[in-house]
Amino acid sequence: MFFAAMNMLLPELPGYLRSMGGAQYIGAIFGLFTVTACISRPFSGRLADTIGRVPVIMFGTLVAIITNTLYILLPTVMGFMILRLIHGLTIGFNATGATAYVSDIVPAEKRGEAMGFFGVMNNVGAGLGPLLGSSITKNFGIDKLFITASILATGSAIVFWGIKETLPHKEPFKLRLLNLSKGDLVEKRVWLPSIVMFLMVFGYGTVLTVGFDLAEQLKAGNKGAILMIMTLSSVLVRIVAGRISDRYGRKTAMLGGLATLTIGLVLMAMATDLNHLYFASLIVGLANGMNNPTIFAWVTDWGNPKNKGRAISTLFIALEAGVGIGAFLSGAVYNNKVSNIPMTFFLAGGLAFTALALLLATWNYRPKLILE
Repeated sequence: MFFAAMNMLLPELPGYLRSMGGAQYIGAIFGLFTVTACISRPFSGRLADTIGRVPVIMFGTLVAIITNTLYILLPTVMGFMILRLIHGLTIGFNATGATAYVSDIVPAEKRGEAMGFFGVMNNVGAGLGPLLGSSITKNFGIDKLFITASILATGSAIVFWGIKETLPHKEPFKLRLLNLSKGDLVEKRVWLPSIVMFLMVFGYGTVLTVGFDLAEQLKAGNKGAILMIMTLSSVLVRIVAGRISDRYGRKTAMLGGLATLTIGLVLMAMATDLNHLYFASLIVGLANGMNNPTIFAWVTDWGNPKNKGRAISTLFIALEAGVGIGAFLSGAVYNNKVSNIPMTFFLAGGLAFTALALLLATWNYRPKLILE
């Protein structure tokens, strides 16, 4: 429900921003969102390791409810930009707390499989959300879209409220917990998977920024279809990919995923009709399904168990930075000219290949063991 509420807005926001006279800011739709999400990660990681996983999850969910409602009340370009910044706090807190929670309740030898299953449910919401959002907007208008998103976020808050806290020794919230030291910003042990994440998600920012316009240009009946295809194909392989990474190793699983992602993004750059675009979307989705559970399990393996929230927030910082820069840069390259779209996807494919090359170059690297 949470990811459906967040993603159901995405296909319609470019058109909504254009209707208010903000066509030149399309790259900021997801870019601004990820800026705040990225900035909030060290705080959410610190709080998840101190006050608990559930309060962090709940805060992010409540922000989602509020911002989805305020989109209706602030129908201006400036109001929209401010709300996109605030909205980034939702994923910045919710996903950090929820991922730490999942890693708490599963044994290490099944961590990849568990992250795969967790990702399946997130992806189901993220994939169905855009289809539902486009349908609601087409039939009932944009305001009803924002109301539906608020209702779904409220439903997720009700579910999250009922889960049991997993952090053994909680602290009450105090303002001093927001005073971060240099060591609280990132978990240095997970620098390699974080760089790989940054490079590989650039393509996702590109899809979210120019992919829907490409689908519209190729006469797609529902612009959200490409995200649905990516999501469904991702769901098909997530659990299997998690098991493969548990058995054969994280780097081995990532190698296949990054190669597949590179191919998918190049195919998307070359798409000249809907069937071609849909096939490319399927390949990119398969790659995401292979990569995402593996890289989250990888970070949990390498991070310090005492700072699990910090390790996960570090990975999310890389994710949001990659998606955000991908959104801003692809929007700038696109510049509302359809002829520029292939260039944006070729760039994303090149960065995915760079991640693959980095993985091979550091194949034998492992951080030092933590001695209790």
